Amino acid sequence: MVELTIDGIKMEAPEGSMVIQAAQDVGVYVPHFCYHKKLSIAANCRMCLVDVEKAPKPLPACATPVTNGMVVRTRSDKAIAAQKSVMEFLLINHPLTARSVTRVANVSCKTWQ
Repeated sequence: MVELTIDGIKMEAPEGSMVIQAAQDVGVYVPHFCYHKKLSIAANCRMCLVDVEKAPKPLPACATPVTNGMVVRTRSDKAIAAQKSVMEFLLINHPLTARSVTRVANVSCKTWQ
């Protein structure tokens, strides 16, 4: 087991697990589009960027393995700015018709404030 801190919550996670799964285990939501625990890790969408202490830039939570003593911030200014930038990039490069959809099946669009 590896000891780490996510948003001030001290926890233990299995060695080799990814930050996104460790966060979910303690009830911390990390926004994501391409991650699913039953699929291989792609890290294509970059929506799950988080602020990891001592890392020079935000890292994708779905492709970053937990390490002992790691400190992760999912709601820091750095993480939020990275997530907003990714969302903006995706919307700019996405067909216009999708922007008007507010609800499809069980997926709701979130409005960034």
